[in-house]
Amino acid sequence: MKRLVFLLSTVFFTLNANSQSVWGNSLADSVTCYESYNIFGSFYQSKDYAAAFAPWYKVYETCPGAKKATFIYGPKIVETKISSTADAIERQQYVNLLIELYDNRLKYFPGKEGYVLSEKASKYIKYNKDSVETASKLFDAAYAVAGKEMSASQLNAYFLTNIKLFNFNKDVDRLFAVYNNAIEALEYNSMGYSNEISNLTLKADSVELSSAEIKSLNRAKKSLPNYDKVQRNIEKALSPLLTCEKLALIYNEEKFLANQDDAEWLKRAAKMLQKDREGENGEIASCTDNPVFLLIAERLYSLEPSASAARSMAKLGVRKSDWAMAKKYYQEAADQEEDLRKTAEDYMGLAYVNNKMGALSSAKSNCLKAGQFRKDWGNPYLYLATLYADAAGDCGTNAVEKNAVYWAAINKLNYARSLDPSISDKASKLISIYKGAVPDKGVAFQLGFKEGDSISIGCWINETVIVKFY
Repeated sequence: MKRLVFLLSTVFFTLNANSQSVWGNSLADSVTCYESYNIFGSFYQSKDYAAAFAPWYKVYETCPGAKKATFIYGPKIVETKISSTADAIERQQYVNLLIELYDNRLKYFPGKEGYVLSEKASKYIKYNKDSVETASKLFDAAYAVAGKEMSASQLNAYFLTNIKLFNFNKDVDRLFAVYNNAIEALEYNSMGYSNEISNLTLKADSVELSSAEIKSLNRAKKSLPNYDKVQRNIEKALSPLLTCEKLALIYNEEKFLANQDDAEWLKRAAKMLQKDREGENGEIASCTDNPVFLLIAERLYSLEPSASAARSMAKLGVRKSDWAMAKKYYQEAADQEEDLRKTAEDYMGLAYVNNKMGALSSAKSNCLKAGQFRKDWGNPYLYLATLYADAAGDCGTNAVEKNAVYWAAINKLNYARSLDPSISDKASKLISIYKGAVPDKGVAFQLGFKEGDSISIGCWINETVIVKFY
């Protein structure tokens, strides 16, 4: 032990001479800090966070500026102490210590301010559930710095805190502002990860990915569902306030006239009104039949002809059954959009419009384009299957050939549900219906077709299917 102290004394003599404020105010402090730092580090590595508290706290008190790890590992250690403390007063002291940690981290180790402030706000509301007003102010400060860089869990806590605040103050304007902040941040991150997945997946089709690219792809696949899940949760939490009837009270001609030169207000209003939502009858619809949507869409496009503005004009065209208008603006939106998932949705919009215009070959082409931009999405193939089924009787020269489209439709539906579990139930129901519509076995035999034969479907479909009876 004497030898260890001697060696440490030799080390810290030089250390204290140059950086006395970092490792403590004396040689004894330096030795204590060094020993305590290694002890709590060892406990932390073995996940014994309770045992790590005492040596960690010694470092935190004596030499907080020595190592950044004190603040990186500190929250986990302190939260373990909080969860194991029964006495309310003592427990609150540890909660206060946890919140203080984030302020001191920025004091001793500036940097990543947005992340640190977001964590501080998240932890504050986690342990001070009744102090929503203070928590909301902390989140405001965090969002001002971090913005779209907030993590999925931080954005979730940010929004849920403001839902609680709304229950007290009923300030719908503030809640909608926070909602839009959170949704835009979630969409920004989702776009980054989904584009990375699409680009790397496409690249992997032709060349072998590097280890760094594989790591990036796996990280993106792991992270994307978190942002998507939080977005769904937020939409669900706010759904009672997002009915078309309630939105009509917020987005009306009077509000439009007051904000017609505010591009940000127009963008958010357009997004709210054209967002798909489930009605009381279970049908999916938007609020684009609100008369003010026409004013908002046209004004936004005149101020800022972006992909988002073009998409609003396309949906306005759909509402008016002006298919030429809808086609023009959906194509414009698809050409400008950076988010590949939204690009896929624009091509699906085009496919719908093509179908309405009777341009079925173009409808098929745009469904396939949508599928290429978003490879895990089953909707393009599900919709294409319905187009195939609708073409029954249009292609071929006999009863078997005319109804072979149902085999093509079933193939597309099987592919759709293999890609996208979320549409599995809907695809399965359609498969069941279409199986009942395939050519009759007896009729097929009379016309020279047996199970396993190939049939080429012409027209705009251009598919080869295998005869199969169910």
